[in-house]
Amino acid sequence: MPPIYSKEWNRITIQVRGDHRQGRTSPCEHACPLGNGIQQMHTLIAAGETGKALARLHARNPFPGITGRVCPHPCETKCNRAEYDEPVAIHALERFAADTGHETRFIPLPASGKRVAVVGSGPAGLTAARFAALLGHAVTVYESAPVMGGVPRHAVPDFRLPKDVVDRETGAIVASGVQVRTNVTVGRDITLQSLLDTYDATILAVGLWKERRLDIPGKEHLVPAVGWLKRSTLERQSLTGKTVVILGGGGVAFDCAFTARRLNADAVHIVCLEPTDAMRAPAEEVQQALDEGIVIHNSHLSHAVAPEGGRLRFEARPVTSFSFDETGALHTEFAPGDPLCMNADLVICASGLQTDEIPLEGVDMARTPRGFVAVDPVSFRTSVPGLYAAGDIANGPSLIARAIGHGRQAAIAVHKALSGIDPAENIDIWIDETGRVREDHVPALPAPHVVAFKEIMHADYHEHAARQILPPAASDGPELAFAELSGGLAAEAAVAEAGRCMHCGHCMECGSCVESCPGHILEMTDDGPAVAYPSQCWHCGCCRIACPTGSIAYRFPMTMML
Repeated sequence: MPPIYSKEWNRITIQVRGDHRQGRTSPCEHACPLGNGIQQMHTLIAAGETGKALARLHARNPFPGITGRVCPHPCETKCNRAEYDEPVAIHALERFAADTGHETRFIPLPASGKRVAVVGSGPAGLTAARFAALLGHAVTVYESAPVMGGVPRHAVPDFRLPKDVVDRETGAIVASGVQVRTNVTVGRDITLQSLLDTYDATILAVGLWKERRLDIPGKEHLVPAVGWLKRSTLERQSLTGKTVVILGGGGVAFDCAFTARRLNADAVHIVCLEPTDAMRAPAEEVQQALDEGIVIHNSHLSHAVAPEGGRLRFEARPVTSFSFDETGALHTEFAPGDPLCMNADLVICASGLQTDEIPLEGVDMARTPRGFVAVDPVSFRTSVPGLYAAGDIANGPSLIARAIGHGRQAAIAVHKALSGIDPAENIDIWIDETGRVREDHVPALPAPHVVAFKEIMHADYHEHAARQILPPAASDGPELAFAELSGGLAAEAAVAEAGRCMHCGHCMECGSCVESCPGHILEMTDDGPAVAYPSQCWHCGCCRIACPTGSIAYRFPMTMML
């Protein structure tokens, strides 16, 4: 059998599982929680076609400006280039495309006559709304807050994610025809049952907003973290001369610490269960905290807080190990030694989030052991007919990127249900040359093979090059405490960084395989290398050895031509 090439799709894809073109892929794309076409983005940015790169991103992710800033980019930790020199700055390139590319409007499928309600306008809800609308359905979003955007709009500080970026990307969804009704709390102003009675399908995507307080003596003195972040976004109350203690080791805890520092707190401490080598926050945030003088107390469990002399006396006990059971209950092994004690003016509790029962009032549905809404992983259906769920309300606390991916998949599942398609049946969805959404019913193929670095036998084809570093944000006025920390890549730097991509598992049309073939059975075409004389293949493997991307496979058993 002659070589089988894996090539990038030459069309914009929303979901494609039945196409033979791309049988191999990269670890970065495999690791992306929302399924971004990372290599297509790199190819187009390197060619100076940023608008087309943005269109590829928007086909999977309505919020690349958000995820290009706040996603902890698990894709980069899997990048094969890290074994060659340094990983590609994927999140910086995503941000570059979002900030500099011109948006392309896709034309939806013909109107289906079906109506879909979405409860919640966070990443999962707005993503579900956007893709349900692209698939031809009339969509109305119900949001309890005065403005849409969920956690990115209300709880992520400006220095990490400017509000204008969120407003730009959420506003584009409204401009596409999705209706959004703000200041409407489902469960208080209208009932969930009334939506089920009115709409053909309802997607529950309210996220997790009810904060879990630690059950310790003095818990009434703890300030919930997300609520404090929301107030700090609006009020910016000074903490000059104050000592702040934050309980928790995740992203919310670190956002609280950075915010307290920008509100001029004299001292900021993070107390968390996780040991130093197993922090839940990204390594760069941990380093930023250390650079800003924030003290991190690892492997400690909060024990008590009590008023003392007009301040708060806080105590935590050292632990050697901990675990959570399926219900979310904590189990710890305490270490010998003295407890950690300190005086504080403000103790913020960032110990997790749980389901808010208000939107679910009056509708009985199956739950997971941890109290989240139970959904079928294929159909996204809950136990209530006509009700679907997506995002944190179904998965538990997770990444914004994962909520976006879940919202898109939920919209496709709802589209199948409203179209009378079996949930397990595959539909490929893409954008044609005119910008119209198209769909095709084809059997799904096996998932693409993920190419490891060791499979790239001609890695030295790629020149060694240093990773581009995001510069500090430029300012043309006085320095502001909550100004965005980092600027975006300049165009020249973005082109250079995109050019570092090794395109693992995707043919980059370099022609090395054609040049190396001793039997001259390969030729270059308008679509890259192709097998011109399959019956004369020697199966020598020279093409595979010469390939700098690991994009060539063989089908076994092979018949040798001697």
